[in-house]
Amino acid sequence: MNYLQYSSIAARALRRVAKPELQSEIAKREGMNVKFAKWANGKAGVSSPVVTIETRAKAEEN
Repeated sequence: MNYLQYSSIAARALRRVAKPELQSEIAKREGMNVKFAKWANGKAGVSSPVVTIETRAKAEEN
């Protein structure tokens, strides 16, 4: 098990036991955003979102 797997399991457990009034707030932050930027000469270029299974499914729904 690596750190990301551990972190994901811990976050899932925390979401399950949160108080009902906090669950809607937690649900807003549940998504994951990943961006990619190519670096050259010590400066980041234009960043663009990385297509994940989640983002691809959302795009296909619309």
